[in-house]
Amino acid sequence: MAKPFDRLLKDWDKIVSSTVAFGPLRSAHRAVKELQQEGPSWTGQFSNSWRITTPDGRFFEGDGGKGEPRPVNVPLLTGPQAFKTGFAKDKVVFTISNNSPWAGQATDLVDDHFWRPTPEPQTSLGKKKWERSGLKRPTERHKRYDIYSESDPGNASRTADQDWFTTYVTTKLDRAITVEMDNMFRSLPRS
Repeated sequence: MAKPFDRLLKDWDKIVSSTVAFGPLRSAHRAVKELQQEGPSWTGQFSNSWRITTPDGRFFEGDGGKGEPRPVNVPLLTGPQAFKTGFAKDKVVFTISNNSPWAGQATDLVDDHFWRPTPEPQTSLGKKKWERSGLKRPTERHKRYDIYSESDPGNASRTADQDWFTTYVTTKLDRAITVEMDNMFRSLPRS
């Protein structure tokens, strides 16, 4: 009689660990991938500077190097870590941040003076999204997306829409989480 019960407990542990750890982890990976696609991409350094912090304080981040966006690899949580995470009420499971020195400017949260590090974007993603105004940037500090404010001819440009980060967080992040969590629940074994 105890054997079926032991097996049920082991199966339940696997189900809970998978649901608690893999759903949020997949959500974090999806959010980083979407942030990389939505955000500016000139050299690729900002795109490759996203960081995922685990519930136990470990963090895993992109290399911050130039080139096309690369995924942030996070090892799976152990069963006990997943279990602890799942029952930590009112606690963030994974935290996503960007450790680029220009994160505030790239996310349109900080005003600055902008210049091109190279004549044109170095990533295919940046080239695909490259928008040029044919005007100069403002002389005072301004947001990254502000490429239409001066009337003099110039080479102001951008590789991400205005307020892309705020728009993502307020309108798309919940969907990324919901899709991955729904996918996780659908993949659970049915009894």
